[in-house]
Amino acid sequence: MEYFVYHINYAKECFGEDLSLSNPRQISLWSKQFLNQIINQKGFIFNTAIECTAEGKPFFVFNPNLHFSISHTKEYIAIAISNKPIGIDIEQERKYKKEIVERFFHPKEAEYLNSLKTPLEQNQAFTKIWTLKESYVKCTGEGIANNFKSFYISFKDDKSQINNNGTPVKIQAYYNEETKIYIAVSEKLNQERI
Repeated sequence: MEYFVYHINYAKECFGEDLSLSNPRQISLWSKQFLNQIINQKGFIFNTAIECTAEGKPFFVFNPNLHFSISHTKEYIAIAISNKPIGIDIEQERKYKKEIVERFFHPKEAEYLNSLKTPLEQNQAFTKIWTLKESYVKCTGEGIANNFKSFYISFKDDKSQINNNGTPVKIQAYYNEETKIYIAVSEKLNQERI
């Protein structure tokens, strides 16, 4: 598993900017261009046509053994690649919103967030939990609407854990203090056959 993070200014330098595109479409185009660049740098040679599952998980049509995930914020693009199903999410620090937590988060996560003493702690924990959950559902291909509330994130000894999850994954979370960027990556674990 590897992941890459690019600032949009670097994307403009590498690929230029199409002013006829909306900002989200431009970032999507840059994301695909970076993905192709990574594939070329790794020495992979295959048709990089992409399709999506019924649930919206993108995959390479002509190389089902190489998995990828893409995420972006207003200023950053994150891409993860692996030989196993993978999910990545990147977020700038978001404000804790109780209505979003009640709608999308597991009750144990809501309880945890409400126990925090300051708005800053709540914002940081909210963003970290969101990125971890988003990376997990991207990895499994299930999407937010289908099961975001059915599992929960907990923290033990400063390590993140996913509970009630049907798909075992390795999860990693990163935070950049300077940019206030959170990144979470979930990669499916190999399951032994019995």
